Amino acid sequence: SFAQDDITEEIAMMQELFGDEKASIIKDNVDLTGVNSDAFWKLYNEYEEQRRELGKARIELLQKYTNKKGSLTNQQAKDLMAEAVPLRSAGDKLILNYTKRIEKATNALVSVQFYQIENYISDGIRFSILNNIDFILKAN
Repeated sequence: SFAQDDITEEIAMMQELFGDEKASIIKDNVDLTGVNSDAFWKLYNEYEEQRRELGKARIELLQKYTNKKGSLTNQQAKDLMAEAVPLRSAGDKLILNYTKRIEKATNALVSVQFYQIENYISDGIRFSILNNIDFILKAN
């Protein structure tokens, strides 16, 4: 129980720090000149709340994987995939949904800038994680 609480708190802290840095990147790279910036930030904050929930689920899934590393059974591998694929799909759908909503509230340029930055950051994180975890090896 203590360990789970500690992990949950640590995830929340990391997400808050990351979220602050990411908001700064968005502020510096999304041109809100001539559009309703309040509408953009409202949508962005809604998006971030949902993204954080997905991020927490991804971190928990990664933790499950790393705890099983080297000892995955066929069923455990199947169970991990049953979680991983929908999480990836949900993240892609979330970005697309908010890209469309941001376009309606602002304009196409702002929505594309949001989309590009979100994918750049998301893909960078994915690459970093994949670059630092072991591949699942075939059974001996």
